[in-house]
Amino acid sequence: MRKLLEVEIFDKRSSDPKERNWKYEDVLVVGQPAQISLQKLAPPQSKFVILNTSGEIELFTSTEQTLSMQIPLVLEHLPEINLLSRTFSDRIKDRFLQVSFQDENRHQLSQIQLNLTVVRVCLDVDADRDGIIEEDNPHKADWQWGSNGHGAVLLVNSDRDIVYSNEETDGEERLIKSLLDLKDFSLIIVRKAGLRDLPSGYDFYLSVNKDIAKRIRIYDELDRDGYELIGPGRTSAKIRDTDRDILLAIEGLSYPDVDFDGLVEITLSLVKDEKYLYSDRVIFKVAPWIMTPNTLSPIEVFVSRLSNGVNKEFIEELRKVVGKANAQLDIIPFELHQDDRWMQDEIEIGYAQAPGHLMYVVFDSPRDRGLVDFPKTKLLGIDFGYVTRKSRYEATKLDSFGNLEVSPPVTVKGVHYPFGRLIFGGTRKEIIFQPRRMLKVLRDFLYAQKIQAPFEIFSDWLSVGHIDEFMTFVPAPTPKGFKLLLASTNQFYNILKSLQQQGHGCVLLRQGKRFSRGPADISVSDVLDDEKLTEDNHRFQEYIDWNREVLKQELDLGEEDIIELPALFEKDKDERAETFSPNMVNMIVLKQHLGIPKPSGPKIDNQCQFEAYVKEVLEPLGLICHFIDDWEPYFLGRGEIHCGTNVRRQPFTQKWWEVEPAFL
Repeated sequence: MRKLLEVEIFDKRSSDPKERNWKYEDVLVVGQPAQISLQKLAPPQSKFVILNTSGEIELFTSTEQTLSMQIPLVLEHLPEINLLSRTFSDRIKDRFLQVSFQDENRHQLSQIQLNLTVVRVCLDVDADRDGIIEEDNPHKADWQWGSNGHGAVLLVNSDRDIVYSNEETDGEERLIKSLLDLKDFSLIIVRKAGLRDLPSGYDFYLSVNKDIAKRIRIYDELDRDGYELIGPGRTSAKIRDTDRDILLAIEGLSYPDVDFDGLVEITLSLVKDEKYLYSDRVIFKVAPWIMTPNTLSPIEVFVSRLSNGVNKEFIEELRKVVGKANAQLDIIPFELHQDDRWMQDEIEIGYAQAPGHLMYVVFDSPRDRGLVDFPKTKLLGIDFGYVTRKSRYEATKLDSFGNLEVSPPVTVKGVHYPFGRLIFGGTRKEIIFQPRRMLKVLRDFLYAQKIQAPFEIFSDWLSVGHIDEFMTFVPAPTPKGFKLLLASTNQFYNILKSLQQQGHGCVLLRQGKRFSRGPADISVSDVLDDEKLTEDNHRFQEYIDWNREVLKQELDLGEEDIIELPALFEKDKDERAETFSPNMVNMIVLKQHLGIPKPSGPKIDNQCQFEAYVKEVLEPLGLICHFIDDWEPYFLGRGEIHCGTNVRRQPFTQKWWEVEPAFL
């Protein structure tokens, strides 16, 4: 509670202390009590005090007892009084408080008149997230998760609404350029203070701390394109024209990260001679980046058209599958990929959301190869934002986004993750001689979003090092709503052993396919007789099984939630694993339609036995298997269909701010 008349008014050095009249001026804030210490103001010999007011002012004691006016009150019983006004002034000094002190004979010793001007200090946001900026919401200065939570939401303005802008994203502009730009902002209202011009020496200031100023911009005068009040390098701004409501726009510049929890506190303060008298504050939370799992419907599929035409037939087969899933195929021309075919490794497409507005956001990996310009040139645009993380350390293969997946929604030990959990691959130093790990800047970013509770598994055993080489998720009509597909060398060998026992040991795998060094054909028996290959795959299966247990624990999966797909690997010069034949788990999932690498497995009666097995385990789930030959355009480059494509999907229907904070 603010204290008024703190200075001792009675001058004890005066030779004639009687009959003194004093006048002072001050400002009250609507709805905010102010306190006056009568005992500190009273001259010696004071026994009684008489209070008188003019205008809308309430006086009460510390126990909230209303005080009587114009009658003597015993000063000893009234050491302090509180003042409260509930309406703002339309004129300076439109009300006053008069305090008269008397001695025991009721002779007046001194009189103080405090002339008052009342202003309102009120900063408002959409605290209940319904799209309406209500007045003085009691929860506007707090942020709470949940459907009954509160606190305003702020988008990072990372899209580009004007294609001819000189800036890469709208967040780099210092002016509001258009209505398209404005839609990405959240709004703040500085409520009418009551007076156009405040009493001399008083001002209103909007302010944030230095760290927050780097992460937002606040604009004023929206009817004139807006100019920046607060932003990087500027932490405060004076508010003028306080006889009207003032609409401000705010945009985020930074997603949550290791040094930023996403909370933005903004303060409106009444200041006198650089002294802060009273403040009102609001809280925003920056919307996190959210990744979409395979169980959400596809909208658009991206693939590079290679200049030598090697993936021409692949694209046409992929187009059929995309069409059946009611999505669109977007074929990227050479100038945007420079024959970089690994679309999945360059980007991950997610979104950010605020009440009433959703923005797709591409997360650009630091691999920066031929597709380096694709995200900004092709994707960045209206309601399509951009974010990346760079490091002074060199990126490795584990920093590509084939090494980043997200599960469908799960409940783990009673804790619900309605947006699933992010999964990325790392290392095990006790196993890997020269370990690799995803860059810390990427891991920090993923953890900081919180909403998808990331965890790390083991992918460094693979030469390419991406988790999409041994796992994926598909929708399924089960209580969990999905199945985890895992590559299985055991299942690969089981199928071959069964064929051999049936007398089909001479049947060829990879028939008709070629490596650069010659034909790729190999018989069932030759594979089974290769003891070194068997030994290596026993080791690789142990790594998959280790991941299997982590995934079961972190996603609360049972064995019934997991399906094994046959896969085989062979070691490279570093003892890591490369795929032996097209890896079916590295598929593209488009609703119930699965674009699966054609495995070139052993054929019996013109039926590939690997394909037959996959259909047997997946089609009962309502899934449709489309086997697409990706040998030359992708497999020979040590990747598959998932590596060479990317999908923009429908967002979750649930709003992230409605999540109960059990795991946050």
